[in-house]
This record gives sequence, structure tokens and C-alpha cells, in this order.
Amino acid sequence: MELSAKPESILIVDDTQANLRLLSQLLTKRGYRVRAVTNGPRALASVEAETPNLILLDIRMPGMDGYQVCRRIKELPQARDIPILFISALDEVQEKMKAFAIGGLDYITKPFQLEEVVARVETHLSLRRLQQSLQEANQRMQRELVLAAQVQASMMRSRLPRLPGWQLAVKLIPAKLTCGDFYDVLYLPDGKVAILIADVVDKGVGAALYMSMSFTLLRTYVIEYPENPEQVFLAVNRRILEDIQTDQFVTVFLGVLDPQAGEMIYSNAGHNPPALLRANQDSGVELLARTGMALGVLEELTWEQRRILLAPGDVLVFYTDGVTDAESEGHDFYGLERLLQVVQGNFDRPAEALRDAVLDELSVFTQAAAQLDDIALMILKRQQS
Repeated sequence: MELSAKPESILIVDDTQANLRLLSQLLTKRGYRVRAVTNGPRALASVEAETPNLILLDIRMPGMDGYQVCRRIKELPQARDIPILFISALDEVQEKMKAFAIGGLDYITKPFQLEEVVARVETHLSLRRLQQSLQEANQRMQRELVLAAQVQASMMRSRLPRLPGWQLAVKLIPAKLTCGDFYDVLYLPDGKVAILIADVVDKGVGAALYMSMSFTLLRTYVIEYPENPEQVFLAVNRRILEDIQTDQFVTVFLGVLDPQAGEMIYSNAGHNPPALLRANQDSGVELLARTGMALGVLEELTWEQRRILLAPGDVLVFYTDGVTDAESEGHDFYGLERLLQVVQGNFDRPAEALRDAVLDELSVFTQAAAQLDDIALMILKRQQS
């Protein structure tokens, strides 16, 4: 047998006994639990003892008037959202404006019509129930987003693998709780290491789900095809298009590094080109350009596979567009040129210091501007012999 819901409670505050009796009888017959008090101090004590669902509040009362009572109630954390309906003989516009300014939701003029009081009470209680339902739904969603963010974070390595002769540093800064940017560093057979950075081209929960699927597929097929980034992309692209019907897609840079030889085989599926800065900076910057389209766009795509050699002292900078497209308060973009200038200015420092220098400079550039996109930054440096 189900228990009936507890009736909603209404607090009536009025120093006129006749009004208290009339309103109490009217609302009690409607099924509400009614408490009636004759002055401000008793009203505050009643609210602190048990928070009502709605308050009918007179203005003219001895000692503490209704405006003062309203202000005090709004200062109570448990009561600041209670609907307060002023009910008063004062009919001047200034009085009504004052009532609304301090937090009143409605204003009923005496002498009142009983039907009008009931209609307004029921309307505001209904609105309050809808507001509470929305707040509860938002709280549930927030808890679920926090859990999703924890799952996402657990998928990516907080501790990067140690590569003798190399330095590796990474940072992921989500714009919201969940994110679409991700990275991975994965040991492969024969001592090789897969390094990838990726960006789902969307935001929100949908991007987070797409990110999780893309991350899992990429890791699975990297293990299956450890020598062929292009084959990894072919397999992942096919699975994405078979399994998911969506307009989303993901850009990915995937490199397979031989730490001993310093050679990296890579493919770039529509991702921001990583920047290779040589130990001899006079040789300029080499951008590892896109070798094909993003994953999840079209069937029967192919990707080229290329090779580079990283000499001792060389630095490879991986990033997502959350870095280069970050905006200042004046809506200027951070851009690739600024990123490279910071790296070049800190070139001789360890990878972690390089990473932090870029992020510090980025923070100074954006200042109080809102972060609009996820930020992922990875620095790979081959140590000098």
C-alpha cells in the first residue's frame, strides 16, 4: 500500500485574526497544512522550525513589518527559495515594486477575493514544484557528469611511461566536466611506443561518449596493427561508421616511435599538425601535416603513412585546437606562432618545464576570458647524448 504524499504547508502571517481564520479555513479545506502567526518574530521562528512550501505575508504589522520579515527569510539558506506572496491593503505602485524588489513573487490586494487567493497559491506552488523537479534533475545530471569525467580521466594515463633517453609531458584541461580531447601513450612489441592525440569535433555529453568509443577503438587497433598507423585509421574509421549514426567525427594524430632509433612512423587524420623543432633551431620548424581526413566522416578513405627521425635535442609539440584557438578578452586567437615562440624561447628546458611555460603563457594571454574548448598539450623531447 502506497503512502500518500505529505500535504504542502502554507504559513500565513497577518496581525488581523479575522484574516487568519478566513485564510486558514479556506486553505485547510483545499488540503493544505496551514500554520498561522500574527507577527514577524513568530513567522521567523516558524520558518526556522519547519520550512513551509509557501508564505502569505501581510505588510502592515506592529514591530516588524512584512518587508523586514521577507528580507530576514531570504537570508535563511533553507528558505531563500520559498515563494512569498504579499497580501496587503496597500495599493500604491511603489509598495508593490518594493515587495517585488526584496523577493516577493506576487502581490494580492485587500480586500481579496477567495478564488483569487486560491488560484495564485496553487499557481505558485505548481511553479515551485516544477522548479524543484528541475533542480533535482540538474543535480542528478551533475552527479552523472562528475562520474563520467572520472571515468574519462581514468582512461588516460596520469603517469606517463618512462622512456630512457626521452622526456614526455602532457596536460589535458577540459572546458567542462567532460571533454572531447584525449591522448594515449601505449607500449607496443619490440620496445616501440604509440603516441596519439585526438579531438572530437563537438562538445558536451555526446562528445564525451564519442571520445570514449574512439579511445577504445584506437587503442584496440593500435595493438592489432602496431607498425601501421594508416591501417589503424582504416579499421577505426570503418567501425565508427558502422556502429554510430551521428554527425560527429574525430581528428587524430598517431605516431609509432622507436625510442632506440629515434624514428617515428605516423599518420595524421585531420588533426592540428604537430610541430617538430630541431636542436639546431636554424633549420626551422617542421609541421607534421595532415595525411588524410578526420575519422568518422566518409567511407573508403585512406591515409598516407610517413616517417621522421628525431635527433638528440629535438622537440615534438602535439596540441589540440583548444590551444591555438584560445581567445583573449579582446577576442584575439593565441595561434600557432605564439605557441612556437614560447617553445623556442624555452627550448633548452626539460619537457615538463616546456609544457608549463606554454600553459602559463596561454593563461596570461586569455586572462579572464572563458575557456571555450578543451585544451590538450603534449611535449616529446629526445635527450642529448
